Amino acid sequence: MKKVRWLLLLIGSLVCTYNGMCQTTAFSVIQDPFKLANKNYSEGNYAEAIEQYKKALTKNSDDPAIRVKLAQSYYRVKEYRQTILTYDAAIRAKSNSLSQLDLYYYAQAQTALQNYTLAIDFYKRCLEHEPDNELIAKKIWRLNNLQYLYEDSAHYAIRPVKFNTNFGELCPVPYQSKIIFTSNRREVKLIETVNGKSNEPFYQLYAISLVTDTATQINSFSDRPNRFAKTLSSKLNTGPAAFYNKGLSMVFVSSLGKNADGSSHNLGLFFASLKNGKWKMDYEYIFNNSDYSITDVTISEEGKKMFFSSNMKGGYGGKDIYVSVWVDGRWSKPRNVGEAINTNQNEVFPYLYPDGTLYFSSDGHAGLGELDIYKVQVKSDGYTEPQNIGYPLNSSYDDFGIAFDSLGSHGYVTSNRMNGGFDDDIYEFDMDLQTYPFTITGVLKYREHTWTDQSAIQTWPNAKVLLFDSWQGTSVYENTTDDDGNFLITIPYFSKFYVQIIDENGDVYKASLEIQKYRALTNVHEIVIVKDIFK
Repeated sequence: MKKVRWLLLLIGSLVCTYNGMCQTTAFSVIQDPFKLANKNYSEGNYAEAIEQYKKALTKNSDDPAIRVKLAQSYYRVKEYRQTILTYDAAIRAKSNSLSQLDLYYYAQAQTALQNYTLAIDFYKRCLEHEPDNELIAKKIWRLNNLQYLYEDSAHYAIRPVKFNTNFGELCPVPYQSKIIFTSNRREVKLIETVNGKSNEPFYQLYAISLVTDTATQINSFSDRPNRFAKTLSSKLNTGPAAFYNKGLSMVFVSSLGKNADGSSHNLGLFFASLKNGKWKMDYEYIFNNSDYSITDVTISEEGKKMFFSSNMKGGYGGKDIYVSVWVDGRWSKPRNVGEAINTNQNEVFPYLYPDGTLYFSSDGHAGLGELDIYKVQVKSDGYTEPQNIGYPLNSSYDDFGIAFDSLGSHGYVTSNRMNGGFDDDIYEFDMDLQTYPFTITGVLKYREHTWTDQSAIQTWPNAKVLLFDSWQGTSVYENTTDDDGNFLITIPYFSKFYVQIIDENGDVYKASLEIQKYRALTNVHEIVIVKDIFK
């Protein structure tokens, strides 16, 4: 009989060894799902917390506290419709009002869904709890004055890139003739490592070639992206990245070791150089720490000033933006950029443009919804007031990870406006586009002969100026020059145009008229006709 008991114990031991987690599993079965959900929530495992809160509701459907925690979990995973539905159920189930935090989450979720009237109502309820909360007051003002964020929308064009997937694509950066971006798209592997919190693949760096048509200046992409700088890849998360030193150096985000308590991996910064066509690791940022994460980074071209976002202690709340400077051969201790930029919510994804403009995203400043993109000027004594860059680069969902090409009128941005949640996509945009109709001013001049010098150029008064649509062959506008040869022409729509000039004798002359794709500070055109060419 003793032998049989020993055999049963041995079998039980083998089962435990095979499962690897048998004690945890057995404990989980008898543990209160509400407590288990709270544990997952506190550890950031929101997807698992949602499932456990649902189980808790099946046992106690009348408990409003469970519904509130479930609503908070939905908000954390950016499922805003479920957030509102669950809060509504909690409100119906309890007589007292929601807490300040839940009122704020409810208002934020309504803003993301563009239910602005309801959002304003719940922001006002937040103010009843905190009458001096300046940020919430600004959010109310912004939602009552959204038209200001749409004023220049006609000067932008934005479109999703073709290499987006139903996973995350984010933080694109122009690099040489490529776009470098971060993604957790699935790859064909024998063994796939996934993030335990989301059950999705880890993020890695990718590159896709950029092809520009020289005639139309329209960009296109190669067929598919490929992994970028595999020699730098972590088995966990790698990216985003920023380049400097003419593209020969890079700083990027990657996973660190485990936290002090053995829990999830945090993120830090690493530096690398391009040597003999391959990226080689140089060193790790001295202020990396397993107690906090550095989640994104931007650096000046000379590699002397670096901005990043982090949840390190001592900030204003959530994630803050910090600056570190290269001094005497080492990086200075990170310095919080201050309350001009940072709030008690999240300020993330800084991007430093060469002219000294710092772009960043925030859900603490007043905007169109969740994360909006703002810009400030970096000055010797601080920063200017953050300015929301407006619609359509911003939406009611998350918008972040902006980057420009060398001309500054074309770039890329990340947004989850299409599908919500963590399905981030990359969008390409043009800015400062010409809008129609618009009026140009010009001066008409002439020379009698090709062989005359510049001093022989004269203004041409009292000439009729007609604008022709080259594609349709029809006149769309007509004017007459004044005594000094000045004229005005209204360009009615986008097309290819030429100008026809008719003098007082009825002689007809033609001149091309090029309309730029982007707005110019001045639209003054000088047209010089050489008369003997037409005779």
